[in-house]
Amino acid sequence: MYRTDVTPLSGPFDGDGWDHLGPGAAVQGGRWLRSMISRLPGEPVTVLHSGPNGALAFTGAVIRDGDAYEAYNPWAILRRKDAVFPEAECSRRRVLPQLGDGPEEILPTLLLVAPGYLGDPVGAAADRPESVKQCLTDVCAWARGAGLATVSVLYTTPTASEVLEPAVGALGGESFELTTRSMMRVTWDDEKGLSVSRSKRQRIEAGRQLRRLAEHGCVVGTGDPDELFDEVVEGRCALLRWYGQPADEASERRRLRTLIDSFGRDLLLYTAHHDSRLIAHALFVSDRRTLQNVYVGTTEEGRNTPYAHLAVTYHEPMRRAARERYDWIDYGVGHGSTKRLQGCDAISLTGHVIPL
Repeated sequence: MYRTDVTPLSGPFDGDGWDHLGPGAAVQGGRWLRSMISRLPGEPVTVLHSGPNGALAFTGAVIRDGDAYEAYNPWAILRRKDAVFPEAECSRRRVLPQLGDGPEEILPTLLLVAPGYLGDPVGAAADRPESVKQCLTDVCAWARGAGLATVSVLYTTPTASEVLEPAVGALGGESFELTTRSMMRVTWDDEKGLSVSRSKRQRIEAGRQLRRLAEHGCVVGTGDPDELFDEVVEGRCALLRWYGQPADEASERRRLRTLIDSFGRDLLLYTAHHDSRLIAHALFVSDRRTLQNVYVGTTEEGRNTPYAHLAVTYHEPMRRAARERYDWIDYGVGHGSTKRLQGCDAISLTGHVIPL
């Protein structure tokens, strides 16, 4: 016997119960989801499938708004003229050509993804093709009954995609190249080891950038996110507005407070100060053996200060990491060329859409 439950989230996320399913990636842990599931646009849901092979689960949301945040909006990814990921296959070919161009052809959708851009299922049965297919079959039936137009799964890694693609195809859907995830393997033991692990060109360039920053009177280091709470929120909102994204200060304050309460000392803040003002920061979560980039923030002064962003996002976290503690620094999706220059590997991520 098997059972699949699609459950709208009506209260706080049950992180402790979720963690019993299996570890997953850093962005699929209970503490992370409790803090960050509100980053998904729309109405959050969980999917739990249980059967002879064990359980598998997804997090996600029902997305209805064509103006929802682009990276979690299947219509924007597949049909918007200004490509969300210009390098992706879906920006060069028409996925699901039988569907029209309007948002109503793809939305509303049940989007299966974890905040942090990862759509892999978790659980003992997550790699079992028959379980994944049955789960998606049931999810499609639920979504059809709810009057949705599609079911979407975004940002699956190669291992998960091998299982998902046949299931999606059997249900009349299509899979497509989406973007890459930038992961930096931690191979060094200390700051000296970091220097040795870099190419001569990388060492020279990193040194030049940090000298320029020091010449501007900037001090790079770490800070307490609780003590710098207001400045972190200010910098985050300033950066969102700079990129033309909505910046809800109240939501950002709630999210940061939840992160602090959930992760405590495992929430790490890397900072650049000028005249005692926080002008750039990068917030990371230390979870299992991954240092996970959560978000960055810069004030207008920080944007105009050479290399402040690079210092807090790359140079300082890398200097303080060591392979005794971490296997990876996860820099997420987007800006792949910059991340590759810093030494990241690019992992291909796939998207999937099933019309109903």
